[in-house]
Amino acid sequence: MKILISWLAKNNDFGEGGVNDNGPTASFYKYFFEYDRHLLLSTAKGDDTFAEQLASRLRVLYPDAAAKLEVRYMAVDDVIDIAQIKGKVETLLLQYAEDAVDIFYSPGTSAMQVAWYICHTTLGLRTKLLQVRPANRSSTKQPELIVIDVAFSATPMSAVIFEDSLSKATRPQGHLRVPAIQCVYDKAALVALTDKVTTLIIGGSGTGKEQLARHIHERSGRAGSPFIAVNCSAFSDQLLESRLFGYKKGAYTDAAKDTPGLFEAANGGTIFLDEIGDISPYMQQSLLRVIQEQEILPLGANTPVKINVRVVAATNRDLPEACRQERFRWDLYYRLAVAELVLPNMADLPTSEREAFIAYFLKAKKVELRKSLLLKLSKEAYAAMLAYPFPGNIRELENLIAQLYVFHEESVTLTDLPIRIQKPAAEFSLRWQDVEKVHIEKVMRLTNGNKRQTCDLLGYGSINTLQKKLKLYNLENFTNASNTKKD
Repeated sequence: MKILISWLAKNNDFGEGGVNDNGPTASFYKYFFEYDRHLLLSTAKGDDTFAEQLASRLRVLYPDAAAKLEVRYMAVDDVIDIAQIKGKVETLLLQYAEDAVDIFYSPGTSAMQVAWYICHTTLGLRTKLLQVRPANRSSTKQPELIVIDVAFSATPMSAVIFEDSLSKATRPQGHLRVPAIQCVYDKAALVALTDKVTTLIIGGSGTGKEQLARHIHERSGRAGSPFIAVNCSAFSDQLLESRLFGYKKGAYTDAAKDTPGLFEAANGGTIFLDEIGDISPYMQQSLLRVIQEQEILPLGANTPVKINVRVVAATNRDLPEACRQERFRWDLYYRLAVAELVLPNMADLPTSEREAFIAYFLKAKKVELRKSLLLKLSKEAYAAMLAYPFPGNIRELENLIAQLYVFHEESVTLTDLPIRIQKPAAEFSLRWQDVEKVHIEKVMRLTNGNKRQTCDLLGYGSINTLQKKLKLYNLENFTNASNTKKD
């Protein structure tokens, strides 16, 4: 699909009498519109009369083309805040990673243009930056469509750029949404529309839990208000309590002044509580009260402070099992999991989707690290990467490909890959023989080495089958410290 995206240009798309039929958007429609879809972006949260007037006028002047027009409300409350604008348009562009996207660069503020440039040069998407030279400045006396070309030096600065980009909060946050992940994002979009719902995101390390939380925030009515993320496992009880709820002067030795917490800082917006499964029973009780009452009590204060914050939590732990073991409160779990979203691990994705991720990051890192050539993976290296389950998930794959670009200019062979991928440990292998061996060892430990019980639990038809498997996997001399039984 070929898509055009542009900002509404209020100063130029409108004149004293209303819509300017010779303004930038109308002129683009008149001379250059050949698209399957046009997203006209408004800074408003909704009901922008300027955008609707322009859309209505274009439908009169150019009915066929304007039938493909859609107004998108981006909820930008500061039109010169590059970071905020970039976050909005980056999220939008990543939804169309598989499409050819032309960006009409001219309309909008200078901050909007800078945000377009950053996204175009860092996301690795099929984007083009376009601007129009008006007829009075054209040698042909006709408007001209110009592609803004971006070229990069081939000087060997990739390693420095890589280190710098990882230290910046503005590094690209998006990644490819394969079907298994897109369906989670589709559910998240529905969650975003219901404001008073707490959300629990479940997923392994590196699956993109914070990115999904940001997606919920940006699609909600709280977009434009603060989004604050905190890793709950990184703090002790007292430090986490003071960080979340704030404290009054004198609450403890180093409390030199009244200091608001992250819940107050996120007021009107969203707070993302990562690794929620690691907090203590004391903090579980404190958070339960905050969610129930929508108020916090800063350390050393006597009066609660009312808050208006959406809570999105995340964990890589099995919280129901933790509840059964009385390590996590059932009432807090039920409060958090009003809407539950589960992100898949890389190992659970079909081969075609793992292939798509490898191809995506090869292209994205080429752009991000300013490399002139796309890395080529040998057949053996590619097969090894597909077979490796990536326990660190998307983040591990992304970091691996960045590492390969730093150390290799053109191609990668099997021996260039880390040992963990060349020769994966049995528990990380996708070969069924390795998985079977690990499982037999597990059951043998459960039965204290009793072969008859092991055979029954594994479902083998006869003890001879188990004996053959033990010989095949060199487990004939399996011992267990607590083994007191013999066949």
